[in-house]
Amino acid sequence: MSIIPVRELGSEGVVSDKSPYNIPLNAFSHAMNVRFDEGKVTRAPIFRTVKASLGFTPRHVYGITPANGYDTVIMVSDTFAIHEYSAGAVNNRSGSISASSDPRPFTGTSLADVTYINREDRVPVYRLPSGTNFVDLGNWPSNFRAGALRSYGDFLIALNITEGTTAFPNRVRFSNLVTANAIPDSWDETDTTRSAGFNDLVQMQTEIIDGGTLGSNFIIYSSDQVWQMEFVGGTFIFNFRKLFTDSGIINQNCSVEIEGKHFVFGPQDIYAHDGTTKQSICDERVKNFIFKGLNVQNSDRCFVQHNEALNEIYFCYQSGDEHVSFTNATRCNRAAVYNYRNNTWSFMDLPNVSSGTSANVNSVNTYANATSLTYALVGGSYYDQEDNFDVHAIMVGEDNSADGLTSDKLYGVDLADEGKLTFQLDTEATKPPVLERIGLDLDEAGTAVSSYMVVTRIYPQADTVNTADTTLTFQFGASDIPRATPTYASAVTFDMASQHKIDSRAAGRYLSYKMTVTDNKDFEFSGFDLDVTPTGAR
Repeated sequence: MSIIPVRELGSEGVVSDKSPYNIPLNAFSHAMNVRFDEGKVTRAPIFRTVKASLGFTPRHVYGITPANGYDTVIMVSDTFAIHEYSAGAVNNRSGSISASSDPRPFTGTSLADVTYINREDRVPVYRLPSGTNFVDLGNWPSNFRAGALRSYGDFLIALNITEGTTAFPNRVRFSNLVTANAIPDSWDETDTTRSAGFNDLVQMQTEIIDGGTLGSNFIIYSSDQVWQMEFVGGTFIFNFRKLFTDSGIINQNCSVEIEGKHFVFGPQDIYAHDGTTKQSICDERVKNFIFKGLNVQNSDRCFVQHNEALNEIYFCYQSGDEHVSFTNATRCNRAAVYNYRNNTWSFMDLPNVSSGTSANVNSVNTYANATSLTYALVGGSYYDQEDNFDVHAIMVGEDNSADGLTSDKLYGVDLADEGKLTFQLDTEATKPPVLERIGLDLDEAGTAVSSYMVVTRIYPQADTVNTADTTLTFQFGASDIPRATPTYASAVTFDMASQHKIDSRAAGRYLSYKMTVTDNKDFEFSGFDLDVTPTGAR
């Protein structure tokens, strides 16, 4: 007999693209609804119901922080109806905006404390900080349409322009300089007293999809090219240059800026770049799994969400992979989760979500107004005043009765027991964690691949935050050939409060184990010891 220690289970994350017997002992074949942090496996965030039964189909969400007051969440429906969530209430802010249905995605941006929403089929809309309802953008040519609308410095940037009946898919238009609390006063490139103008990227063979600020520059994306727009002032105002011709972006809202880099969901890769060099962050780890499962026909529903509190990026898409829980989704049901601090990947089930943003939506719970809540459902104490100013990942999801999603909702994405959002757990949207490793041959520990191994005991290193809920469920199995599906023994419940080991009789050349957690709780699983007996070649 020999004791084989396996430690730092949160260090490698999921490596699904390589043969399992060729990945480190502490890497995983797949992991759903868990995250990897500080050498530990922990529970992924849960979904909390910020607002249920919205009464409209939410297609876009955009969080803003006004100069005065609390954060506001803007939600746009499939018919371009604009609603505002603030202080627990949802109000229609469409005003006189005409309803229009179109499947194309939205873009939202802010400049000089003014909020803008755009969709390619109509004139952009905006709201001043002193305004209540959104209105059509003034000074914008009424026959112009933009594929995306973004801000850069003191300019509003319109990308992929249609002017009347003529399409300019590679045109970049920029407004005149914008002053505080105001909209652009001109888009007229012929007015020499203004800075407005345009540039056609004639070397770009595919249409512009989106763009975003990166440091002091603006990055422009098509499906297969990346360009840089740099403010130079003077006569030309902006300089444009090509950066990459072998990468692009899969959809609007599919890049985020973090610490001087863009992290980009591309049509065939997920990569990071700083405007000079780029690198795939998923190749030889999870790239094949992501793009094999991705529904290409619905790639226009992909989006990227930054969860700053957890140092994670959610690359959201509609997937048909074998581990999907929401199998009837019409929007995004999968997030590939990248932890940029630990350089690890995991995956999370999404409850038919269409868009994400960041905002503080907390409201103070008191003993008087929290009578319907419990500690288990809310998480932690009733309220810590310091948490009132935290920013959280926010998503909107559509109802889908086939998957048990009973209404359109505004969700908060937060930890279970250690979270700070003061909203109730959404049991419809939150799926259980599953952690699996197959193909363990233990050759790193000195066991010959030809050896037939018998595991008799496992000593897990695990803990839960909530001391009243201390159980994890394990299954152990094995196979004799590398690519065979493991044969698992019956599930075993491990109680961390009263047990220190699990008895097992898994036997084979390639060992496997699976851990599941049925309750919505935060846990830590950092390592384990295997009591293994090699029995010779078979």
